[in-house]
Amino acid sequence: MTLFHSILLSIIEGVTEFLPISSTGHMILAVRAIRIPETEFLKSFEIIIQLGSILAIVFLYAKRIVTDKTSWLKIFVAFLPSGIVGFILYKIIKQYLLGNPLVVVISLFVGGIVLILIEGYLKPKGKEVKISELTIPQAILIGLFQTISIIPGVSRSGATIIGGMLTGLSRKEAVEFSFLLAIPTMAVATGYDLIKSSPNFS
Repeated sequence: MTLFHSILLSIIEGVTEFLPISSTGHMILAVRAIRIPETEFLKSFEIIIQLGSILAIVFLYAKRIVTDKTSWLKIFVAFLPSGIVGFILYKIIKQYLLGNPLVVVISLFVGGIVLILIEGYLKPKGKEVKISELTIPQAILIGLFQTISIIPGVSRSGATIIGGMLTGLSRKEAVEFSFLLAIPTMAVATGYDLIKSSPNFS
């Protein structure tokens, strides 16, 4: 893996992170297309590089992060399902899912069809819920949707936005909750992978 490869994958990550199209899936396909050797470091890179995009959210929402403590309880609760599943299935994810282009292609295809089919059915009915008004069960539901995105090719933002709109959040609020939920999710994923994989780094 060269410095050029690193820059190219970083651009792909930056462009795709905030769209419901799976940044990890697109990086895996790019890796296969430009024939970068599949290594444990590369798999870690595909996880850790996402924290760079998420840091943009920290700067963008800095004031809200500091002042809106009520919403952070909901975000923490929503993070728990994917945190638990990721911890339990870490080895399976690294060994069998990351770097698997077949899984990515199937996930992108199926996920794209699902997004198109349910788009018209996710308009909130009645009063739209704000993030601060989410209940704990609703936050957990959004978190359960996020766990689907441990499969490369399934968009984390797309899954959580769908989950948010199913709870009654407007599209704008669902997108914001998805962005905020990415902060603890990717921070913990990066930290845990660094602890587990650091012996593989030169």
